[in-house]
Amino acid sequence: MKKSKIIISILILILVDQAIKIIISNFFFEPHTHVIIIDGVLNFCPMQNIYLGWIPSILDYMMPVYMAVLLDIIAMLILFAAYRYLKFCAFRWDKYGNLPDIFLTLMLSAACCALVDDIFWGGSIDYIRLFDWFTFDLKDSYSSIAITIMFFYLIIFFIQYYKLTKEERKKYDKKVKFFNWLKLGLPIKYDTENK
Repeated sequence: MKKSKIIISILILILVDQAIKIIISNFFFEPHTHVIIIDGVLNFCPMQNIYLGWIPSILDYMMPVYMAVLLDIIAMLILFAAYRYLKFCAFRWDKYGNLPDIFLTLMLSAACCALVDDIFWGGSIDYIRLFDWFTFDLKDSYSSIAITIMFFYLIIFFIQYYKLTKEERKKYDKKVKFFNWLKLGLPIKYDTENK
């Protein structure tokens, strides 16, 4: 997937998420709206999550905005590094090379949406209530889909890895060592000249 396609996809996903929140905040917030979609399973129930994250929400902890923004930025940097390392490790399996791109697109979209929510909304506007357990929004769906894709990708990755002979695996492991990758400057493709 080209870099420009990833960037455009991220921008579109952020715009969709924020457009939904603008519509909800203008038309469905007051008086409080509660629509049963599937009884006992799925409801439309807009609410403001002022805890700036699901862990602080569970702990009933009001996290400061600057901390939430800092955590969002750190998460984006870690996601980007993880993506580059995954692409580097999967240089042998081009057939599945777009899965990390989709993962990155969805996860960075979710992280950017969280950043916008923290700065401009003072917390996320959540509106999809599942089983009376928790309420989430579109950006949370982005993360869930991304994690599912990554799980699927890792299964494929290990299946491909164990199809290699023992000798091929040794060579491969040597090529993709994490600290060697860091020394090489976080490349996305393996340079055959690098030993």
